Amino acid sequence: MSATAMGGGARTARVAVVGPFSGPRGAWGELLEGAAAAHGGVRWEFHDDRGDALVARKVAETVVADGGYALAVGHFNSAGARLALPVYRSAGLPLLLPLATAPRLLDGPAGAALRWCPDDLAQLVEVRSAVRRAGHTRLAVADDGSTYGAVLAQLLLGLPADGVRLVDAGDADALVVCGTHVGAAREARARRAAGFTGALYFTDDCAVDEFPGLLGDAGHTASVVRLRGGARAYVDSAVATAAAVLTKRPDLTGTVLLDALRAQADRRFTPEGEPEPSATGTTGPGWEVVRLDPPSPRPAAAGLGGRDGRTYDVLVIGAGILGAATAGLLARQGLRVAMTVPPADDPVATRYSGGLVRAFEQDPVIRELTLRSHELAWREGAAGHGSSGFRQTGSLVLLGESDLDGAAKGVAELTGAGIEAELLTPRELEERFPGMRTHDVAGAVWEPGGGYADPAATCRRYREDAAAQGAFVLPGRVRHLDQRTGHVQVTLEQGQVGARAVVLAAGAGTPWIRGHGLSATVEAPAGRPRTKRIRYAFFRLPGDPAVPTVMDLVTGLWARPQHTGLGAGGWLVGRPVGEWDVPPGGGDRVTPAQAEHIREGAVRRWPGIERAEFVGGRYGVDLFTADGRPLIGRDPSAPRVVFATGGSGAGFKTAPAVAESAAAHAVEALG
Repeated sequence: MSATAMGGGARTARVAVVGPFSGPRGAWGELLEGAAAAHGGVRWEFHDDRGDALVARKVAETVVADGGYALAVGHFNSAGARLALPVYRSAGLPLLLPLATAPRLLDGPAGAALRWCPDDLAQLVEVRSAVRRAGHTRLAVADDGSTYGAVLAQLLLGLPADGVRLVDAGDADALVVCGTHVGAAREARARRAAGFTGALYFTDDCAVDEFPGLLGDAGHTASVVRLRGGARAYVDSAVATAAAVLTKRPDLTGTVLLDALRAQADRRFTPEGEPEPSATGTTGPGWEVVRLDPPSPRPAAAGLGGRDGRTYDVLVIGAGILGAATAGLLARQGLRVAMTVPPADDPVATRYSGGLVRAFEQDPVIRELTLRSHELAWREGAAGHGSSGFRQTGSLVLLGESDLDGAAKGVAELTGAGIEAELLTPRELEERFPGMRTHDVAGAVWEPGGGYADPAATCRRYREDAAAQGAFVLPGRVRHLDQRTGHVQVTLEQGQVGARAVVLAAGAGTPWIRGHGLSATVEAPAGRPRTKRIRYAFFRLPGDPAVPTVMDLVTGLWARPQHTGLGAGGWLVGRPVGEWDVPPGGGDRVTPAQAEHIREGAVRRWPGIERAEFVGGRYGVDLFTADGRPLIGRDPSAPRVVFATGGSGAGFKTAPAVAESAAAHAVEALG
């Protein structure tokens, strides 16, 4: 799998690969994984729709919201493809559909997608013809109870009789079972147990390697309809076409890219994007019915945690900077990893972070994390340093009298690690920063290499790196965890997924996810982590504010310059608020009254803010621990669950080191 290093290298096109990579239909996702592994030159990033139509729509929204993909490939579930297609079409993002077979799927404006395969009407005509060619005259039709199976069964029942009479199963010499491969196997076993001895035919979802094993002894005299040459050939062709075009021209997008894909493909398409029928009828896109092979031994996957479902090695809950960094580290070790990504409009802590970065921290435990994070991510020359939107403004930590001894030790540690830092007296502070009141300040730690990073850019970098390493993306909110023997069952908004271990990096959302040691109650007793609101405002003064990044341990204020985006050209100023035990959330909205509360506190340190223009603000929520230190480690009540949370309003700068520790704990939990 090709990937550029974080923060640099030649441009490589990103392609969203969407399919069922977990759950009962995960065997189909293996086709996409295999095809992507065989074709380099493109960065394939995997999004797991679990074969669920509603999840597929959420995946499409996540892919489009990312804004960095050239193309999407996959969406095997036809109902999901139908829901997702308008999302891609409205964004101008081309879509390749190797295996979505629903009739009239591409009805609507042309130029949005290319379908590699023929549709289900042609499939059902072929299976009906195969029944007739085999000499059967009495046909019964059944489905597995799924919507997909029921639709196929109704289409089959609506075809012309063509010499084959439709009868009840008790009178039939052939039975067509429509549905998913897991459901169809279950239905066929039940029919055999009820006494049916005739020939069995199965629709195309059953043309997957593991199906004969699921069918077992019920599979004698069984056949399956499949795409001519096998589904793998269609997936490989679509992926190879995308790789060939985007390796040469990674800059192509939209309809220009779609035209190039048409020209490169090994088949022809109608203006709407449907495959043109083969001229001979025996080669090219089409259907065939083949006898079912006997079951072949299949090694059990390391991640199997359910009777018929695939699981991940590690599922990381949360895709902010901490969750994404953890997922990337685990995927780099060759583990099968997924990270959950909430809906695009969901508030996540990273988005509303101030992004303050420094190596100094008063607490020695947290300082160990900041020093390691500095080495991993924030120092000049670290991987991805430039792609995080890092601004070296210098960092200033204002100290009270009781902070001085600890600060001196901290400065000594920084300088010993090769990081420039010094302890300033109040007089030196006044001379260097004349616009600041220092009457109640006993000293300050000045760190010239400190500053702030763009939280959105940093998070995007870590997410892209995780995806480039092979981490899967799962959309949706997590509701519940349930540790079982050998794995953890995770309940999302739509369905469930299993993992051998879970890293809980959900920040303020952690107490709202049931089934772990922090979820007893949100109204937490003393000592238990609690959620707290964080709020800051943007103020603009004439001229360049020339202020460094500031953390004021005397008043609790924090500030930094704002160079881009909301409040560009002004100051970001935050003041603590006593709003505890609040639900997770955030927004780009601060009321005038809330802004005045921030201003009243800030003028005690920076008098000039009294006349500054208020130009906006943000609020978010973080999870605070009793001692201010992040919570990292395995949950004693559920040792396959690893905590990586509790940033206490300062988790951004420590996230790279916390992620490293969380990944190590997750590997330990795997045993």
